[in-house]
Amino acid sequence: MNQERAALPGESMIKDPVWGQGLLPYAAVTEPRIVERTPTFLRAVHPVTLETLSGRDREMAFVQVCPSLRYKFLWVHADNDDYRRDYAKFLREVHKVHDDLPQQIHVDHLYNRERAKQMQTPFIRLVLVPQAINTSHGAGYEKSRARSGLGRLGREHKMDEVTLMKLCGIPSPKKGQRLTAEMVAHVHQVAGLYGMSVRDIEAGIKDLMDVARFDRADR
Repeated sequence: MNQERAALPGESMIKDPVWGQGLLPYAAVTEPRIVERTPTFLRAVHPVTLETLSGRDREMAFVQVCPSLRYKFLWVHADNDDYRRDYAKFLREVHKVHDDLPQQIHVDHLYNRERAKQMQTPFIRLVLVPQAINTSHGAGYEKSRARSGLGRLGREHKMDEVTLMKLCGIPSPKKGQRLTAEMVAHVHQVAGLYGMSVRDIEAGIKDLMDVARFDRADR
């Protein structure tokens, strides 16, 4: 879990030589080759390979391996209901970890499964998160965002400010409420890492929560 938390923010701080800024990594994509080939500036310097798990079709699960950045991530299709078992296999085959996953640690889709189906971006990155954090985001931001129905179909989805909170073990913001002290501390830390203003990050979180509050059924 700590390796995953370090790898994605670390990758996003690698700057595009033309635009001078980094990009938050993908959370959900339309097909596996997207994470193999893009962003082009990043993959040119830090190439990745795609591997399969034994006995599993690549259309249901695949492993993204980046040797130079020393990370490996499991991606699964939104229709894959055996994703926790696949993650356990990923731990055994790729990380050589044979211990059982603790019940309080969830194998989590970094992008909401139902929303991925809605948006036609069925391949989703998996990460480990504490149970309480997963429950918080599932019942909060993610549930509301899926209900809103907003977004462009067939387009890759990168992590956002709220997804980054989940990855880092911070609960979901609550609709219409101010950020907690823990959330504010997280914002300050992210601002320092990315060279951004605290105000801009807080505004980004507010905008995402406003979009999540939009209910298509009320229109």
